[in-house]
Amino acid sequence: MIIKLEPINDNNRDAVLALSVREDQPFVAPNDYSLSEADEANAKAPGTARPFAIYAGEKIVGFCMLALDPEDENPVDRYCLWRFMIDKSEQGKGYGQAALQEIIRYFKENGVDTVYLSTAPANARGLHVYHKAGFRETGIIDGDEAVLMRMLKGPNRIIKNVYGVDVDKAMRIKGKRGYGVSIAVQAGDGDFLTYCAGSGRYGEDFPVNPDMLFQAGSVSKPMFALTLLRYVDKGLIDLDADISGVVPEFVKKGPVTFAALLSHTAGYNLHGFPGYPAKHEPLSLEDVLNGKGNTPKLRRIRPYGKQHMYSGGGITLAELAFTRITRTTLREAFQKEVAEPLGLKHTGFFQPLDEELVSNAAFGFRLAQKEDPAHGYHYYPEHAAAGLWTTPTELVKIGLALSKSYRRGGFLKKKTARRMMTSVMDNYGLCLDVWESEARKDSVAGHTGENYGFLTSWVFSRKKDICVAVMYNNVTEAADEAMNNIACEIYKNAKE
Repeated sequence: MIIKLEPINDNNRDAVLALSVREDQPFVAPNDYSLSEADEANAKAPGTARPFAIYAGEKIVGFCMLALDPEDENPVDRYCLWRFMIDKSEQGKGYGQAALQEIIRYFKENGVDTVYLSTAPANARGLHVYHKAGFRETGIIDGDEAVLMRMLKGPNRIIKNVYGVDVDKAMRIKGKRGYGVSIAVQAGDGDFLTYCAGSGRYGEDFPVNPDMLFQAGSVSKPMFALTLLRYVDKGLIDLDADISGVVPEFVKKGPVTFAALLSHTAGYNLHGFPGYPAKHEPLSLEDVLNGKGNTPKLRRIRPYGKQHMYSGGGITLAELAFTRITRTTLREAFQKEVAEPLGLKHTGFFQPLDEELVSNAAFGFRLAQKEDPAHGYHYYPEHAAAGLWTTPTELVKIGLALSKSYRRGGFLKKKTARRMMTSVMDNYGLCLDVWESEARKDSVAGHTGENYGFLTSWVFSRKKDICVAVMYNNVTEAADEAMNNIACEIYKNAKE
């Protein structure tokens, strides 16, 4: 079988346009659209898009388009198989594999070391063809497509690279049964991708996927604040009103305001919470604050408004006041005020986690082996402080909504968003870390989170549509440092 690639010209263009795939193969763009894209790309940078007719002998059986742009900073776009199809009447004859080998040879002859391609994760037939040709998943989901790669020199090993960061090495992802990481990135140029590697459940072959739920730890706090601020925008809550009378049993001497509690300047104890085994009997917010759980009773230990002292207890007190004022639970309020308007399908204060959600939930550390094989995570009655389940993708959606609100209003009123993201004390606003970087060229906000067995790092720009979220199902000091470092490095590279 002689397969060859011939550039598109006046003699073969019509024949290529007449090619099509089967109706059950909706993953390939029409060839006229691909050729239009090639013309547009080559008008900007001649030679970067290279469309070819695929010949078997003298007969045209398929079409491919290659991208060769050595100046592109993104390795996925630098050298890639942009389009590939075999006509529906010519499939099943071995032309696909033979054509892929010709495509690989073409890239090699042009000095290319690594070739990428992307396709829909549901494209099982296409993935089978690409796997057979030596392409392997990178773990990156770019938009709605899985990114595959093939090395053309040396052993065909997969390089885990997300905006210049070797995530697997940094997070010590080892095989299919260790710990796992999930990442989502919105870059300044509008590109969105997710990256998943490792196992969502230690000891199991349970691949992390972009929709897998992770516990967010203290990233729950800004989600609570966002919910509360939606009520502020409606005139139903006053951030600066004394709420001592709403929670009198926990405030011996006022005043206490939501603003002070959310900025951690109210002087309360209880830095964080360890959680409880998943099947622990439910505890109320009052139980937690009265010391009836596994943490001491809430009390004020520092002068009100005089210093920033991080307090999960203060946030829990704010949650109790919020539920009494609004007469609703935080879970219900978040769903109505945040999840539904932003189109979030996998985020909520699910405490305890609904049984139907367990099947795609990550387990933290080795809790499935140590406590409960069916529920490898802890229960957190302190919803606002530590009770959020979410995905990096949806954290990015929330970060972008906050960024846009800061710049011009929208999901929150501009004044409200700016108050949330303006430092009250020690570079901390209302449940958000806020800081300036690179001589004030960028204004950054975010939060980190740690629950038993889970780590989260979330950072976004207040000036641009840039956001990075990283979630991991293990907690060590080294992992915490590594994850925050890679989140910052990915953010910096995505911004550039």
